[in-house]
Amino acid sequence: MNIFQIKTQPHGTERIDLFIKQDFVCIGYPGIGDLTNVDKDEIRDRLQQQYKWTGSQLGNHLGIVNAFVNTMKKDDSVLINENEWVHIGKLDDYKYDSNFESEGMCHRRNVTWIGKVKRDSLNEYVRELLRNRSIVTKFKHPADIAELDKALENNPAKSTNIKIDEEILTRAIQVLNIALQSENEEIRVKAALGLLQYSKQII
Repeated sequence: MNIFQIKTQPHGTERIDLFIKQDFVCIGYPGIGDLTNVDKDEIRDRLQQQYKWTGSQLGNHLGIVNAFVNTMKKDDSVLINENEWVHIGKLDDYKYDSNFESEGMCHRRNVTWIGKVKRDSLNEYVRELLRNRSIVTKFKHPADIAELDKALENNPAKSTNIKIDEEILTRAIQVLNIALQSENEEIRVKAALGLLQYSKQII
């Protein structure tokens, strides 16, 4: 297993909310077509033809696209940074979706988000990876050096993307509001704690 960091502004637009809510990551680079089973040399040719890049500029962008398409593998880990938090997920296979060409989100990988941790709870090796300015960067050390499992175990925010039906959520909040009026003090306290916990998640 390898570990990658990926930036959240494909084609120059911040997409972190979409990444988390819709369970995917992507890079920009529209106009070069489906890259499924396309090797590095062909990617270079397509980038050069579409964007007219040469030299080190071409090499830099080639490295990013090839890493996303060919170096990343299913079940590799991916990290994205959100202020003081870092979201950790497991990657799926590369896929191309022409419906997102105009938005610069056509080169995609679905992600299963498994948790988020405070950035400062990660070790220096991982923080070094996150400081890299490239759009996609592979962790240069063995995966166990990252100690991601340890970070997740020590962090209370283990789940970043549990989906609850809107109707059920509304009913649950109504139940808590009713419980606040209970004559039983213990029930009132538990209801208040539940509402406070929910408010923290949506702020």
